[in-house]
Amino acid sequence: MKKILYSVLAIALTAFTFTSCEDVPAPYDDPNDNPIDKPVVIEPAGDGSQANPYNVAATIQEAEKLESGEESTEEIYIKGIVTNISENYNDGYGNATYYISDDEDGTNEFYIYRSKYFGNTNYSSGDLLEYGDTVVVYGRIMNYNGTLETVQNGSYIYSINGQTGEGGGGDEPSISGEPEGDGTVDNPFNCVAAIAFASSLAEDEESENDVYIKGIVSSIEENFGTQYGNATYYISDDGSENNQFYVFRSLYLDNKKYTSGDLLNVGDEVIVCGKVTNYKGNTPETVTNKSYLYSWKKGEGSGIEDVGDPDALNGDFECWIGGQPNNWKSSSSASSANLSQSTDAHSGTYSVCVEGTSSGNKRLSYKELDLKAGEYTMEFYVKAATADGASVRPGYAIVGEDGSISGGDSYIYGDYVNDITNTEWIKVTHTFTLATDGTYCILMMNAKSPGHDVLVDDFRLTSGSTIIIE
Repeated sequence: MKKILYSVLAIALTAFTFTSCEDVPAPYDDPNDNPIDKPVVIEPAGDGSQANPYNVAATIQEAEKLESGEESTEEIYIKGIVTNISENYNDGYGNATYYISDDEDGTNEFYIYRSKYFGNTNYSSGDLLEYGDTVVVYGRIMNYNGTLETVQNGSYIYSINGQTGEGGGGDEPSISGEPEGDGTVDNPFNCVAAIAFASSLAEDEESENDVYIKGIVSSIEENFGTQYGNATYYISDDGSENNQFYVFRSLYLDNKKYTSGDLLNVGDEVIVCGKVTNYKGNTPETVTNKSYLYSWKKGEGSGIEDVGDPDALNGDFECWIGGQPNNWKSSSSASSANLSQSTDAHSGTYSVCVEGTSSGNKRLSYKELDLKAGEYTMEFYVKAATADGASVRPGYAIVGEDGSISGGDSYIYGDYVNDITNTEWIKVTHTFTLATDGTYCILMMNAKSPGHDVLVDDFRLTSGSTIIIE
């Protein structure tokens, strides 16, 4: 059983240089974006329940306990990122075969073999899986003559990117806390009350009237972007993951699509207005594009006031709006890192701190740009945020016509800059050639090895004498 090999897009990448007071370190040459002497180790996590699924590392660990040909006796929940698709859902057999991993680079992969669709049903219509989707699969696993995989037709998709189907065999998440409010503008539902109200509706039934729901942003699945103008996030009564209500594809202030302005942050206090539904009978949420951000109070935890000129290109990271560097947010998956403001700057007052983690590469990306074919040069300065050091890699991503980035082959990188210290700023210069006109995200990857925070400042993108970012 072979994986599908994704075709490699031929893009001419040219000279890469960087200057430093130190000697140039040896390049990384491992194709999986890791230094050859520092293999990435992802620790097993989760307990296999609906509330806390196994990660892929834990699933592999459990499957390795089985004898050859042995199947597990109990169903488990497994969470991972789709890294390869052998056969997508189809009308012929109604199942799919694909691989999932704990990161987009496929550091460790588990084989999801002939797995069914939502609600343990055969696929007949609906969305198809895509590379990079985050999925939760529910079912039994086995050791098939040394191949660790799900049992044929013994598992199914429980959720895709947080969108759930009929649910699995586990218990539904328990709801604690007292419901408050009546759903009016003067007395909004709290999240417990919103969950109870939406859960009282019939499967996929929409509420007759708009309701108001008050909560604190606990996590953000997709922030407001200019492509679709909506956002998907969770709110709860205390900002934790307890009793979360799912705000799905909700519009911006004044019930309008987002075009520009501040972005939500975890910890912000919001009131959402709109219709709710009991999706598939087990997921209380807002109805797609039928709710909006009614009011918004920035969380005290951000501690960042709006500063700078919002019309500036902001390559110097001097403009911060809503706790984020203005313009440094793609509406696609190119933006994957948590960003924070730092006063340790190469010039001016601020730089951006790009959070790192050993579990996956993280990217700092500028908003989508329409660029002509030709040669470009990006320059920026980097410095490790701690004594643990950092490693980065400049590059860009190709954005499809639908606004998405289709897979790993769409990320085109230059060479690594390794052994970055917290004692000096290093200038990175990367020259590359775009073969065709198109939409692109200019970005920098914070490598998962060593996976520590890195500061970035004074970013500049030029094409000949034309300044695009400064």
